[in-house]
Amino acid sequence: MVITLVALLLCTMVVAAYATRVARSGRAAHPRLGPSPGSALLPGWLVEAFYWAMHAPGRALIALHVSPDACTYASLVFCCASLPLAATGRFAEAAAVVIVGSVLDALDGMVARARGVASPSGAVLDSFVDRIADAAPFVGLAIYYRHNVVSLVIPLAAMVASSLVSYARAKADQHKLVLPNGLMRRHERVVYLSASLLLGPLVPSTNVLGGLPRPLTLVGVGLVAVVGTLASIMLVARTRAALRDPEPATSKRAGKSFARKGEGARGPLPVEH
Repeated sequence: MVITLVALLLCTMVVAAYATRVARSGRAAHPRLGPSPGSALLPGWLVEAFYWAMHAPGRALIALHVSPDACTYASLVFCCASLPLAATGRFAEAAAVVIVGSVLDALDGMVARARGVASPSGAVLDSFVDRIADAAPFVGLAIYYRHNVVSLVIPLAAMVASSLVSYARAKADQHKLVLPNGLMRRHERVVYLSASLLLGPLVPSTNVLGGLPRPLTLVGVGLVAVVGTLASIMLVARTRAALRDPEPATSKRAGKSFARKGEGARGPLPVEH
């Protein structure tokens, strides 16, 4: 309960600070996020607020000469720690390490760009670590819910859906396509997973679902599974449509919702797979 309250307080402070900043100076410019960083399920201003808040610790890491790879490996350690915590029912602690690991994952890119050392090799390491970090908490939840087939399948389905979204966006990026912002990108998955873990202990069990423990966590993880699967299918369909079209994506024919990099494309940057 204490961790949940602390997390809620920190979120409130970040939102309030960003609201004050917007009232005084307008929205912060974050070209890396693209023109619309949010989605139908996650407001863009909320993404902007937390990205803005992370610049302070980012500057501190730069001043301390911390390397981007060190941030990446630290994020891996924190996210992997969520596996045993979730597996043993310590959901609030699992949410805390997932949040810290995800913040470090965002900071490695900030540090790399600020120090002028961003490179494809760093991006490969970051993507590799992200996949492990994505899977760890869901594996822990699968272990915790292993006594019921339905509850076991839900976190495993969410893990697969998360990988599918990341894979679909990575393939589009490989073919130099800039897709419109979709649902369940990594930062959105982190938000819903963390919220599910933090809120889970508030309802220990319910008779509606046959006495399954912590049903709120299952509902949140199930949302990631269902929406993530649908989002990956849409991404694949859009990518295939773009690759089949022989005309440049800037053509207005058929109202294309994608663009090819290097052909006057404008749109959200594929900063999060």
